[in-house]
Amino acid sequence: MKRIQVTSFGPLQEADISFGDMTVFVGEQASGKSILLQLVKLVLDAGDINRTLKTHGYGLGKDSGSFLSRYFGEGMEGVWHCDTRVAVDGMAFSLDDVLSKKGPKKKESLFLIPAHRVLTLREGWPRAFMDYVPGYPYVVRQFSEHLRRLMETGLGTGKDAIFPQAGRMNKILRDGIEKSIFGDAQVRLDTSLNDLPRRIVLDVANGPRLPLMAWSAGQREFLPLLLGLYWLMPSGRSPKRKGVDWVVIEEPEIGLHAQAISFLLLVFLELLQRGYRVIVSTHSPQFLEWLWAIRVIATERTVPEKRLLKLLDLPPNPFSKKLVETGLEKAFSTYYFSRQKSLVTVKDISTLDPGDVDTDVSDWGGLTLFGTRVSEWLTAAIEEENS
Repeated sequence: MKRIQVTSFGPLQEADISFGDMTVFVGEQASGKSILLQLVKLVLDAGDINRTLKTHGYGLGKDSGSFLSRYFGEGMEGVWHCDTRVAVDGMAFSLDDVLSKKGPKKKESLFLIPAHRVLTLREGWPRAFMDYVPGYPYVVRQFSEHLRRLMETGLGTGKDAIFPQAGRMNKILRDGIEKSIFGDAQVRLDTSLNDLPRRIVLDVANGPRLPLMAWSAGQREFLPLLLGLYWLMPSGRSPKRKGVDWVVIEEPEIGLHAQAISFLLLVFLELLQRGYRVIVSTHSPQFLEWLWAIRVIATERTVPEKRLLKLLDLPPNPFSKKLVETGLEKAFSTYYFSRQKSLVTVKDISTLDPGDVDTDVSDWGGLTLFGTRVSEWLTAAIEEENS
C-alpha cells in the first residue's frame, strides 16, 4: 500500500495520504487520527481480523453496524456510512468485501501499538483478548493478546530481568531506555508471593520491589510499548517479525520526559533499519523537530552522516552508522489533521519549512503555534516597554 484516499469517514471529510517509509500524523484530539489508523489496519489485515474475531467467538455480525462496533469500538456503528468512500492505491475498498470475507486470507501484516496501551495491563500482567467488556476497540484487545503471548511463551517464564536484557535491542537503545526511563531499576518478573499470580515489578537498586501501580506514570505507559518493541525486534537472527511489514505507534510520548521522547527517534530509525514501514501519531513537536533537522542535513553535500551522528549524540560505531544511513536514505511524510468544527481535512505538511507562508506548514500543524505566540508577545511587550 502506497496511498489511501478517504471521503466522509467518521469526522474525516477528506484525506489523501501517500505513505513514506515513516509517516507522521499530527492534529488535535478527536480529529480522526486513530480511526484512520484503525482503517489502515482493516485494509491490510481484514482476513486476519475476521479469523481472530471468529477464534474468540465473535461473528462478523448481521450488518455493518455490528461489525463496526466490534472492530472500532462501542458507539462507532455510524463511522462508515453510505457516503463513505475508501480507495487504496486507486482501487476501491468496500466494507462489503470485509463482511463477505472476500478479502485476502493472509496473516497479520500491520502491528498497531495503541494510545490506550496502559489498559492492556492488569495487576502487572497483559490481559487476554477476552478479558475486556464488550465495546473495546479490536486493536487494543489484539495488542494486549500479543503481549500476553509474548510473556507466557518465554519472556515472562525465566529468572532473568525483562529489562535490561542482553540480546534484546542494541546496547545503545538499552542504555537510552535505562538512562531516560528506568534509571538504575530493573523490570523483572515477581513470583515470590505464592498467593499472588505472576506480575511484572520494578526492582529498584538497593530499594524495594515496586508493583506496577507504584511506578511513575511514564514508566507505566512505556512498559507495554517496550514489550511491543520486544515483539517487533526478535532476539534471534531475523531482523523483524515474519510477515509484519507495518508498525503503527500512537502517541509514543505519553508520560515521557523530553529526553526520553528524543531517544524514541532512535527506536523509530531502528525499526526502519530492520525493514518496517512506520506510522506515528503524535502531539509532541519534538519528533517533527528531528525530522525537519534530518531533512535539512540530508540536503547538505558535505559529510551529512557526521552531522547527523552529532545531532543524535551517537558514537561512530557500526550500529550508529546504520541508523544514520537509514535516516538519510528513507522518505518521511507528515500529515496534519485539521479540524474545523465537526469536520476534518488532512493536509500534507511534509516539508516542515518554518519559513513557509502556509502557517499549517510553518507551525507544524499547530504544534509550535503557542510557543511562537508567546515569543511574539514577549518581543512586543519588551519593545513597548523600551519605547
